[in-house]
Amino acid sequence: MTIVNKRVELETKKQFEIIDITTDVKRVLADSGVKTGQALVFCPHTTAGIRLNHFEPLLLQDIMKMMYRLIPVDVNYAHDVFEIRQNVSVGERSNGHAHVKAFLIGASQVVPVDRGQLCLGIRQSIFFVELDGGRKRDFIIQIIGE
Repeated sequence: MTIVNKRVELETKKQFEIIDITTDVKRVLADSGVKTGQALVFCPHTTAGIRLNHFEPLLLQDIMKMMYRLIPVDVNYAHDVFEIRQNVSVGERSNGHAHVKAFLIGASQVVPVDRGQLCLGIRQSIFFVELDGGRKRDFIIQIIGE
């Protein structure tokens, strides 16, 4: 069995941004030599996530609108009341909304691998979803299989 871990860095530009990382995952898979197994994509941040969906600009805009409607930025989040919260870091952002969005989105996705290819649907892509950008970020790709 082969296990490959690769950390990929990126820099986001906007507060909310959906970045297609499918090519990165395919590259790591190809380099691994794994033909059958799984590709795990994990986001080690509490204000970003990983999702699968269709890379279509109008749909991505719809997703952004829905996220802001469900979890608005201008609501009072207890996480943002620094005067009563413990362990607040210097320069910390008011980003309670981003944490709640990330909780709903999730931190990882697993895609089966067959014959050396990701078993994505014809219109599926893998996305890094930024919820509190712009920032320097990273994500981890783990390929497991034979």
